[in-house]
Formats: sequence, C-alpha cells, structure tokens
Amino acid sequence: MEMPEKIIANRLILERPYPVTFKLAEEMFAAVDLSRQTLRLWLPWVDATKTVEDEFSFLVTYCSDNWKNKSGFPYIIRKKDTNEFIGSIDLMKINEERKSGEIGYWLSDTAVGAGYMQEAVHALETEGFARGLNRIVIGNDTRNTRSVNVAMRCGYHLDGVMRQDRIDHISQQFVDSNVFSKLKFEL
Repeated sequence: MEMPEKIIANRLILERPYPVTFKLAEEMFAAVDLSRQTLRLWLPWVDATKTVEDEFSFLVTYCSDNWKNKSGFPYIIRKKDTNEFIGSIDLMKINEERKSGEIGYWLSDTAVGAGYMQEAVHALETEGFARGLNRIVIGNDTRNTRSVNVAMRCGYHLDGVMRQDRIDHISQQFVDSNVFSKLKFEL
C-alpha cells in the first residue's frame, strides 16, 4: 500500500514527518510537553518522552521505519493557515490481506475542541479507502471521552468493548477498550 506524503484538508495539512530534523522534534516535543498531563492519561509513551532527543529518536525509528516498511503511515498535523504543529495521526497496523488498518491520534491541548481531529480522521480515512483499504479501526480506552467522541462524530460503528483487555499504565488496573470501525462503503 502506498500513501501520499501530504494530505490537504480544509483547515489542516497532514504530512509525513520527513525530513527528520531537530527543529521538527522540538516542535513536537513542545506540544507533548504542554499537553503532558492530558496525554499521559491515555498514551503510555508520553511518560517516556522526556526530552527533545527522545522525540527525535521516535521520528528516526518509528516514523521513518514505518514509512520505509509500509507497515504504517504516521503524519504530523499542522494548521493550514499558520503552519502550527497541533498533533499527530497515524494509519497503522496495515494488513494487506484483510485490507484493513487502524487510526491512532493525539492533539495538543491548545487545539482541542475545534473539530481538528475529526477533520484529520476524515482526511486520512478518505485516502486509506481510496488506496485499497476496506476497514479502518479506531481503538480507545472506554474512559477517554474525547477520543470516543471523535470516533462517533466521524461515523465509526462501535463493534464492541474489549473487557479488561489491558492494564492501565498509571493505575496498573485492568481497563476496557472500545473497538470502533468504519467500512469503505460507509464513507
């Protein structure tokens, strides 16, 4: 599967984080650091991202490797009018045989509540379906109401709840996860 390096939406630009630069790592780290208390509730990697160097390493390894292997397509999200970095969205867990993938995302606290993630999901799913996917999944913690609302507003169907399917990285208690999906014909 191939994906474009840049996707233009109404108010946003989704782009491959390439070339990997320290300046980009600084932008991303600043957004993570600013939103750390919110993001860490749902994303275990936040606590491990302590420096700009950690962010740079993520860009060099995860982002570059996924694009190279075509196993996933991470994008940074920028506002079209200001070029401000506001978050990240990823089309990952690509299964060519099943024509499926999963979308994961996060948004800086400064950009929450304006419909940006809904727009980013729609732009990415449109490309994914156009390039051969039949099913896209969004998984989230049942307690993460913002992420749940994004999936629902984007027209994803709640396939079910995976009861106690993982251990919360903060509380060390078992928690439930939602599995939402959208099929190509539902776009």
